[in-house]
Amino acid sequence: MKKSKLSIGLVTSFIGALALTSCGQETPSVTKNKTNIVNFTGYNGKTDKIEINVDELYSEYGNSKEGTTLYYNAILEALTRYEYPLISAQDPELKSYERIQSEAKDKVRAVQQTAKDNAKNNGTDYDEEWDKILKANDVKSTKALRLKFIYELEKEALGDWYFKAHSESKDGVSGLREQYLGVSEDWKAVTGKTENVDSVYPYHILHILVKLSADKDDYVRGTITEAEATKLWQVVRMLLDSKFTWAEAAKLSDDTSKDDFGDVGIMSTNTSFYNEFKLGIYAFDALLSKVNTYDKDGDDAHIYDAFGLGNDLNGYPSTVVTQTLADGERRENVQALVNETMVSKVNYHVSTAATDILPTIPFDVFKLIGDHAKDEKIDTFEPEGSSASLPRNVLFNAFLNFHSPFVITNEKIDTTSATFGNNDVTAATYDFSDPNYLSIDKTNFLGGKIGLTGNKKVLCDAEGNVIIGVRSEAGIHFMVMRKSVFKNTNVAVEKDGTSLLDYYTTAIPTDEEYPANGQTYVNMKKSDDVSYYTNRANTIKSDIKSTDTFDAAFDYRIYEALLDFKVDGVAIKDKIHFSDEDEDGNSLVENNIQKNIDLLRENHHENRYNSINSAWQTYLLMLMNQNQWRSEQNQFADAFVPTTCAFKFDADNKDEWKETYVDDQGKVQEGRCYVK
Repeated sequence: MKKSKLSIGLVTSFIGALALTSCGQETPSVTKNKTNIVNFTGYNGKTDKIEINVDELYSEYGNSKEGTTLYYNAILEALTRYEYPLISAQDPELKSYERIQSEAKDKVRAVQQTAKDNAKNNGTDYDEEWDKILKANDVKSTKALRLKFIYELEKEALGDWYFKAHSESKDGVSGLREQYLGVSEDWKAVTGKTENVDSVYPYHILHILVKLSADKDDYVRGTITEAEATKLWQVVRMLLDSKFTWAEAAKLSDDTSKDDFGDVGIMSTNTSFYNEFKLGIYAFDALLSKVNTYDKDGDDAHIYDAFGLGNDLNGYPSTVVTQTLADGERRENVQALVNETMVSKVNYHVSTAATDILPTIPFDVFKLIGDHAKDEKIDTFEPEGSSASLPRNVLFNAFLNFHSPFVITNEKIDTTSATFGNNDVTAATYDFSDPNYLSIDKTNFLGGKIGLTGNKKVLCDAEGNVIIGVRSEAGIHFMVMRKSVFKNTNVAVEKDGTSLLDYYTTAIPTDEEYPANGQTYVNMKKSDDVSYYTNRANTIKSDIKSTDTFDAAFDYRIYEALLDFKVDGVAIKDKIHFSDEDEDGNSLVENNIQKNIDLLRENHHENRYNSINSAWQTYLLMLMNQNQWRSEQNQFADAFVPTTCAFKFDADNKDEWKETYVDDQGKVQEGRCYVK
């Protein structure tokens, strides 16, 4: 074998051309530099040697973050190119080098065809189009492009190889899925943790959106259209009726997920959903699972920290709840947090003898909104003032125009006994065995959820998952959470023993290791097409391998594993010598690479924390503002139209929608339903 020299692969603009290793492989020309910063000795210890070179520019770039990254990339590229044929020959789980070469040739042929097509379509020369492709790939020849594709395919194959080898727990070390899900027993906070990565605590969410035209910042007099009001009731009506599945109801959604069961995929702490959607799920799950108190030394502390609900929640306004939050303190009780900010302060809420943890909306509200959707005139009389006085908008503002998560209860509003002009209404638990009210065969109102009192029951989907509602700037979201991260079972119904780890299995039903009789992310729907299951399993794998979603340093994991890999009993790292080592054996390059890995992970954690923390602050401040506007003590309280104006929208009361009118005794009265 011949000795080959490799310049830093990703710094070709100012150091040298990319070179391949020896072992019979082609060796492009290379720019010779004065000093070798890394020597990689081959397996015979003598003639087979790879040198990663550096010139005088190292003094300028070598000790910077950018320079360290360049050296890391060069070392990784050299090791990957040299070792891949040897590792793949030794490990049958890894794609063969011959297959890699074949696929690289296919990719070259594909882009050559693209150049031909572009030349034909653009009326240009093939060589001109081919040159554009080479420049876009930062190479100078067809051979170099093929070598680039080989390296890309090798890295991709190594990622798959690493994932398969480290996905499951082994030898007391948590696997990737356990770390990703946050169920690892040896998970610790950023300092002193066993595994140097944070969980993203994924949720699998099904979703139905009813878009609304109401201004998201108008907390008291938002207006919706007749069509929007009709659709709100139509969606809830289908969710109430056992003849329809969630998937059928989801077809009404104004979201792109409507053709896929309303499935929005895997939501995590990194997902860019509306605050009401994402943070509402986090808080709701904490309450649903009855894990309400943050204990800085408890097992669940890291979940609260990851959700931004623990002691890490900075900047929470201390004026909100003086009895539970003093100046300078941080909130520790999640239930108090939710009670004081997420529970709507609207005085039109249905009267109840007990305090609910979350707002509860009687299902009858949606029916009334649907029934009154078209009511815009009383005979020929058009009410004076704002369209916020129309029945559908009165009901919308009274019950739905707030940005806190809510649940739907089995209650019927008593509209006949409501005092005209009074904001409070009463509700009675409805017995759905009565066929006269709605022709519903069976409703999924299950009791015992989230600590609701009395005989209230909460609307669930057919599988028993609580349906969570919330308003965002997009409209009203109806959501179900298919698996809780606070408990390792489906706590919504406790109907199966599928653990969180099994739920997010990366196996497919035809695999031997697929969980028996389990409900999983992979098999959300039954299919004769195996590719459906494979694609969903690959979604989980991709999420875990993503440096954006899970671990910013995931690529470095592969680098570290590659260094530990043994060929003929010799670890690769034992064959690398950093030429800049001092008398104590310390290498600036080697140390900087490790510092860069640690810094990347630390920054990733900080960025994730700061992002979720900022989202909570923004959300809570919005809820405070909303609750202030909706408070009956607030100066704007008279902007609300009494709910009974919606119930008594008829000819007998039409004068109440006038600014003033003369009553039967000749006295001038102000209309109780008039608002400009």
